[in-house]
Amino acid sequence: MRVPTSPTPAGPRPDAMIDELRDLRLLSLVENGTGLIGYRFHGPLFDAFEALDGALVALFREEYRPTAHSCTTLLEREALESIGFFDKLPSIPLHAVPHEIAADQSPGPSAWVLSPSTCYHTFGHLSGIDERWDLRCFTARGVCHRFEPSAESTRLASFTMREFVLIGDADLVVSRGESMFEQAVAFLGRLHDDVSVKKASDVFYGERSEVTRRVQLARGVKREVLIPWAGDELAVGSRNLHRDLFTTVFGIGPNGGPAMHSACVAFGIERLLLALLARTEGHDPERLCALISTALAESSSAVHAT
Repeated sequence: MRVPTSPTPAGPRPDAMIDELRDLRLLSLVENGTGLIGYRFHGPLFDAFEALDGALVALFREEYRPTAHSCTTLLEREALESIGFFDKLPSIPLHAVPHEIAADQSPGPSAWVLSPSTCYHTFGHLSGIDERWDLRCFTARGVCHRFEPSAESTRLASFTMREFVLIGDADLVVSRGESMFEQAVAFLGRLHDDVSVKKASDVFYGERSEVTRRVQLARGVKREVLIPWAGDELAVGSRNLHRDLFTTVFGIGPNGGPAMHSACVAFGIERLLLALLARTEGHDPERLCALISTALAESSSAVHAT
């Protein structure tokens, strides 16, 4: 049974909704001539933001028992260099540079980087642990920073990511990661009547080449959940298989024997919230909170029924 989302009339412009939220002082923009940096949510809209994030955590609490942890805004550059981040990933990192350093001076190896993703904090915390386990789940909410200048309303330089990281036996990581992702897709399908999934490519490992991307697509390394937005499709979450890249680089697990693998299921909370709100009657965040609560209850009932 779907939650009745009472969709708005066909074709509402997302920018018009954002203008409406700004007029109501529920949202403000952080931006400059370079592009859109991020959003500030206020009052009922912030409540909906918290409700959505909390529902994602609650969705997996009973079955996966995720261990929660915090994140820092800054990361040591060495942590990203160790996985080849600066050579492989398409987003441009943002460095935190003291004002005393000349503007034309390149960041050194000991520089600080604004965190580009939440999972690096999970791996950093577990670095060097000499234990092996079948499967464990970890979760964190962090603010991520990526320099991808754009005026598009969901392409933010600073955004919130809720991430679930699975680490353990290779087969279990793949199967449980897929189950977790499908469970999330079903939950979102109760909130929006046009949710789809497709394979995608990413460069967590391997060279940035067309061959690598084709292999990743064939293997289903990355799957994205999509919601319509502004005449296109907006990726609001994904499931990524890392194989043993991060566990090996960060030294997670004992020496000897097969390396543990990892995977993550992650959601961009701002874009997910706005995509769902665009489909909610009156663009009403309080109504969306109620719909989230109902969808979570129905998802829980569906899990217990299987």
